Amino acid sequence: MDTRPIGFFDSGIGGLSILRATRRLLPAESMHYLADNAHFPYGALQADALRELASRLTAYLLVRGAKLIVVACNTATVHALAHLRTTFPDVPFVGVVPVVKPLAELTRKRVIAIMTTPATAESPYLARLIAEYAVDCSAVIISCPGLADLVEAGRATSGELNALLEQFLLPARTSGADLLGLGCTHYPLIRARIQRLMGPEARVIDSGEAVGRRIRSVLAERGTLAEGSPASYSLFSTGDPSSLARAARRYLRLPLSTVERIELPGTVDHSSGWSKPRI
Repeated sequence: MDTRPIGFFDSGIGGLSILRATRRLLPAESMHYLADNAHFPYGALQADALRELASRLTAYLLVRGAKLIVVACNTATVHALAHLRTTFPDVPFVGVVPVVKPLAELTRKRVIAIMTTPATAESPYLARLIAEYAVDCSAVIISCPGLADLVEAGRATSGELNALLEQFLLPARTSGADLLGLGCTHYPLIRARIQRLMGPEARVIDSGEAVGRRIRSVLAERGTLAEGSPASYSLFSTGDPSSLARAARRYLRLPLSTVERIELPGTVDHSSGWSKPRI
């Protein structure tokens, strides 16, 4: 049994949707969550800068004792996961990718829709996923500028967010898609609202449960599951800690009132994998 925590990082609160799904599957596992909200949104960053940030976030979680790192962000997974696996060859990583394959497997109409951030919508990575798994489907890619920003800002029930959803979901509704995939980890936090607007004709799918199952599988393969141990949860933020604390109480329903504000370690020493920073 390995009681070390699982480490999660995201640009903000979106990755809490992945932690929430993982917690349901693995209630005995302790978890560290690091919100890099000082650099939100990741879609505005160049790929090189994002890879360097991801390396520093990983290094911090490793110093905190993480036994596995979850890149709980679609944009960071697309642009940094391969780099992280090269930089930290002995560390197990699990990423989050747009749910193209499950959509293609489950659709009856062969018409699917995918809500994403602008950065993911324009990425060659998403295009490759569609070409590989959904070549026989009509795929409607819906770029949603500003949507994750409103969720991050705690405005998930605002009229502005409702208006954006009405606008963004119109192509999915008119396309006849029977499945809608959520391609950003912020979006499952407003999944119920999205499902109501889509109506009963289309099922909304996110990647949280699939990522949780993958985490469980990797830990089982390595013999590092924490079966039967009491779980604990720690939250860290590079920016405003109060927003993460509010989101954790709302979406995780845990009495977490404090979040530790942290400074990221310096540049990672790529020649040796990573340089252990002081905390």
